Amino acid sequence: MDLSRYTLRPFQDTDYDPVANLNLAIDPLHPEPAESARRWHNVITGEPGRIMVKWVVEEFPSRSIVGWGGLMHTLDTYHPRKFFCRVGVHPEHRRRGIGEALHDTVEQEALGRGAVCLWSVVRGNDPPSLRFQERHGFAPTRTKWESRLDLTQFNPSRFSDRSKVLLDRGIRITTLAAEGADRPEVLRRFYDLWTITVEDEPRMGDYFPISFDAFLETVIRGPKVLPDATFLAQLGEKYVGSSSLERDLSVPDNIEVGFTGTLPEFRGLGIASELKRVAVIYARTQKYHSVTTGNDSLNPRIWAINEKLGFRRERTWIEGERSVRPAAA
Repeated sequence: MDLSRYTLRPFQDTDYDPVANLNLAIDPLHPEPAESARRWHNVITGEPGRIMVKWVVEEFPSRSIVGWGGLMHTLDTYHPRKFFCRVGVHPEHRRRGIGEALHDTVEQEALGRGAVCLWSVVRGNDPPSLRFQERHGFAPTRTKWESRLDLTQFNPSRFSDRSKVLLDRGIRITTLAAEGADRPEVLRRFYDLWTITVEDEPRMGDYFPISFDAFLETVIRGPKVLPDATFLAQLGEKYVGSSSLERDLSVPDNIEVGFTGTLPEFRGLGIASELKRVAVIYARTQKYHSVTTGNDSLNPRIWAINEKLGFRRERTWIEGERSVRPAAA
């Protein structure tokens, strides 16, 4: 990196807006608003032991930010010595050593914290980033993809309404809004369901339950949350399944699928399929043009449901893992 033209420094609070603009240039289809990034930083670092450390690269004399990197924990995959690392460089400033400088900085931070493992994720249609990932020793471990359902072509009559079959078993479909998104007993029961069902979601590393406060901030109070589109399967006072839709903050006529899960002892009854069917009908009724969702190559069951509903794959991400040093070190 040409030090007469670029400088690398720690991330500051005033960098959220320029880094959001940088991310928009890197990936126009998946912008991250500055306020969302700030909020996520506060949620992560508000949990015991979690860190999120970031750096930026500025260009002179414009002082515009052309690259950023970070080392961070996640909420439900916590290990004190295992981290996700990210590096992003503006397309017009690639191949100038900026990514290497950021990677070296992130790596030294990780080593200083006794890291045993690093994870990364890059777009499958970005060959330079894939090569960068490979060059730095990240072995591909899994594929994730985004799929889309065109609601203008969706015919709900093609899919069986299982609400009566479930009701005969005492299971009814309701929403967080109907149950009361401000009722403590409702939130606790939803949290109990969430912490059990999310454990089966594929992830890098081992599952670590999030705190109730983090659940409130991410699942209940986030800017994307729609209580009337957070669907719950209920048996008596117990929630046995859930599926949510969330606002797409960058594309108003699209809505995103959140998390879908069913308690292990209630799987095989068609609860997840019915929750997803109801969610798609909601999206169509609310005049959204499309629904997008993320899927994982390690979760074929949920992909089978989405594919049956009519979701089609669009973009992929490759997640990689790199061992830094033996765990016993």
